[in-house]
Amino acid sequence: MKAEIFKPSPSLSRYIDNYMLVDIDWRNTAALTNVWRLIPYGKVSMLFLYGDPHEYSLQGATESMQHTRQAFLVVQLTQPIWLKLTGRTRLIKIQFKSSGAQRFLPVNMEEFRNVPSLDLEAVWGGAIKELLEQLEEASSDTERIGKLNGFLERRLLPQLDLVDYVDYTIQQMKACNGNMAIKGLEQKLGISTRQLERLFRARIGLSPKEMGKIIRLNGAFSSLEADPGISLTSLSYEAGYYDQSHFSRDFKSIAGVSPTKLLSESSNELFVTHGQCFVKQAPAVPIN
Repeated sequence: MKAEIFKPSPSLSRYIDNYMLVDIDWRNTAALTNVWRLIPYGKVSMLFLYGDPHEYSLQGATESMQHTRQAFLVVQLTQPIWLKLTGRTRLIKIQFKSSGAQRFLPVNMEEFRNVPSLDLEAVWGGAIKELLEQLEEASSDTERIGKLNGFLERRLLPQLDLVDYVDYTIQQMKACNGNMAIKGLEQKLGISTRQLERLFRARIGLSPKEMGKIIRLNGAFSSLEADPGISLTSLSYEAGYYDQSHFSRDFKSIAGVSPTKLLSESSNELFVTHGQCFVKQAPAVPIN
């Protein structure tokens, strides 16, 4: 089993967080569950599979599943998706920064919300098949990363805006865990709230309000992982909520399960958020 992180080339690092190379033979791996629940975290991923395909569902781990493409985009999610991995998984996952994907894709990202497997051949044609062959035949991971860097560098679109309003706003959101009034940025940015919302929807696929909520709720996941015994009251307040029922409803909308049930579930699913695994631990005391 292998899962390694690589940095993109300097010219791509403004738009891409990292590449992850994965090689897992599920026939020889008993320690790791092959059903993963992906929690929305406000970023887009691109995957190139040169092993066996994944299966996915928007309804649940026990529901009927569809096969992913060999090269596809997991666009902005506002609900969980379930992945099932079998055979041998060999892939490269590109983790984009929040607004990074649109610098390579001439599309309005809002049109593809909650699309778990957007076919990249429909965007880039036969070049995708050629790249997949190169990734499979490469003699080393270093060579694979080089091929991928070259492929994306050739598809980098020109920067149209001198000021990156979206990235700046997201930085401010993360600094205050998503609890920020967008209205207050109008004077600082020099554009209206409505203009900023249009930019967010086109470049990211989410509104500023939705992005703030996802940041807050992913913060709650981190708190829950660090302290499984945390009370629901404390978890709600940390996430910027003063109404526990509102917090629980929002949490369930992106996780598919309420915070009170998350740690007690007997499911063997692996939860994935922030682009990383969320390890369920038994709480020291029941969450209430």
